[in-house]
Amino acid sequence: RDWKRTARRYIAAVAGMAVWGMVAAGPAGAQPASSEAASAADRSDPRLVVPMLDSDRGKRLFVDKGCILCHSVNGVGGLAGPALDAPEDGGYVDLMDFMARMWRGAFAMIELQGMELGYQIDFSGPELADMAAFLADKEKQERFGDEDVPDLIRDMFIRTPYELEDGLQVPSRP
Repeated sequence: RDWKRTARRYIAAVAGMAVWGMVAAGPAGAQPASSEAASAADRSDPRLVVPMLDSDRGKRLFVDKGCILCHSVNGVGGLAGPALDAPEDGGYVDLMDFMARMWRGAFAMIELQGMELGYQIDFSGPELADMAAFLADKEKQERFGDEDVPDLIRDMFIRTPYELEDGLQVPSRP
């Protein structure tokens, strides 16, 4: 069990460094993700491969992967987790802080996913980057509404926040 905790910490650290590199490098230093770019990189000269960000794909992933069951954007979604609206002032999203908050909530999210979906949601690196792009895109979020969510998924929204005081407390269903 300790090796799993160590592996998870290592993965989070690597993901954090990748996001930091993405932010620090900016568009000029970012390289589009492709198998050719990755395989052409000289191992003695490591480079950060940053996927091209697609906030439209991120919006679809937010719905299709089930994040919307617990989280809301623009008032659409569940209440079990915090709303994931972009900053009101249009300011920058601190991706490192966002990842740190996800990491702190990882246990609860994994437990809730197991209870509500029967499995843990999994993202590839490019999918996670696309989700981050959507969660930082104020204009895209302002156009996000009930019509973007299939009825089946909307019916699964968790309308009551979960309590984490004495372990995970499941709210009673109406």
